[in-house]
Amino acid sequence: MAAADKNSELRNTIRVSVVEGVYTQVYISLATVGSVFVTRFALLLGAMPHHLGLLAAIGQLSLVFQSFGFALTRQGTSRKSIIIRLAASGRALALLYGILPFLFPRYVAIWVFLLLLSVSASLHAMGTNAWIAWISDMVPERVRGRFFSWRSRYFMIGGLLVGYLLGAVVDLYDPKTVGVVERFVQLRHVGLFSSARLNITFIVVFTIAAVFGFLGILFLRKQPERQKKVENGNLMITFMDSLHDRNFRRFLIYNSWWMLALGVGAPFWQPFMIQKLHMTLVNIQIYGTISALAAILALRPWGLVIDRFGNKAAMRVAIILGGVNPLVWLFVDAQSSWILYFEAITSGIMWSGANIMAMNFVLSIAPQDKRQVYSGILGAFSGTAMIISMLLSGFLLPQALNVVGFHLEPEQVLFGMTGILRWTAHIPLSWVKEARGQPLGALFYYLRQFTKVRIAQLLGLVTRNGVQRSPMS
Repeated sequence: MAAADKNSELRNTIRVSVVEGVYTQVYISLATVGSVFVTRFALLLGAMPHHLGLLAAIGQLSLVFQSFGFALTRQGTSRKSIIIRLAASGRALALLYGILPFLFPRYVAIWVFLLLLSVSASLHAMGTNAWIAWISDMVPERVRGRFFSWRSRYFMIGGLLVGYLLGAVVDLYDPKTVGVVERFVQLRHVGLFSSARLNITFIVVFTIAAVFGFLGILFLRKQPERQKKVENGNLMITFMDSLHDRNFRRFLIYNSWWMLALGVGAPFWQPFMIQKLHMTLVNIQIYGTISALAAILALRPWGLVIDRFGNKAAMRVAIILGGVNPLVWLFVDAQSSWILYFEAITSGIMWSGANIMAMNFVLSIAPQDKRQVYSGILGAFSGTAMIISMLLSGFLLPQALNVVGFHLEPEQVLFGMTGILRWTAHIPLSWVKEARGQPLGALFYYLRQFTKVRIAQLLGLVTRNGVQRSPMS
């Protein structure tokens, strides 16, 4: 393929992928595990701590099914049609979520809801595995970090705008809502905004999610694709051959360690905000907005750092931030929840980089013809590791503690544990080798030099302006 054709194909890939990503992100923000709407709906159905542990684990359990994405696509020359069918099937299930309270008692509806979420998440995980391989074929490694950062910037904005609008609507119908929305809109006391209609509101939310999800699929169909190599080898032998890669085994150990640490307390971030801090969905959206804006501003620098210094050095910075963020939550209560708006800045910066590296790191160490199978195996190991710590968090919620004058809720005890455990991920990360990676010291040296240059330029600009304004000139 000529260079001009490749450049045209790459531009088209990026353009379509960005638009598709915006629609898909709206669906993700409203109807997938991790969405505040899904968490609020689960609480409406009467979710207990063990339900919340299972809810959080569903997203990771689905990663175990990523290897099936490789199994489904390995014998064909195209991935697109299979990915589209998997995505459409998973997103269609969102149409069922909102009607569950009308079909079942709450104690049954919560289990059916968890089951449907599990099926949807698993279908998407299989499709995601194939999509990552598809994109890695289309976007060269030298610009892949910047591609993921650029794409993420736009779909974050789309998800936030819809999240604000529908978050405000849900808050209007929620009898527990306090704050700006309740004071600003007093229509709740009219029959139109009664708590009895909260279930209907969620039908609307999940229907909108499905519609945007299907619009994303329409654009996904326009995504360019290159023919892939047909793989007829024995599936188990293919998986086992990948595990013979010593560096990949080290990477699996590091990633599993990291995911185990992330899973501690993971089921309780949003429930803690809703139940203990009494934050409305709009309040939580404000937190999410601050985090997203910080992430958007950080995406390009992360992409440049990854492309220049490698995923390993960048991940070390993310791990440092990832350990600090949970510790801030130890000092908040319902009266000081505003502190989290500052934590949202560092959280957004950290997760913007960590999410890029979650997709890009394994691609940088995998042989070109094994990227999809490596990604699938990684998903299975990562999901299993995080499920373990999530379930333990949900079923073995600790008692509240009083430490040096601070009262820590059970959730906050877990938040403190996850912060410390995240820092220990530096140990197994040291064992991983990345061909194009540079040491963390090189990154810090570059940042120091960059800062010195910028400060010198700023001082020079101030000095020149001072000279020009001096009455002696």
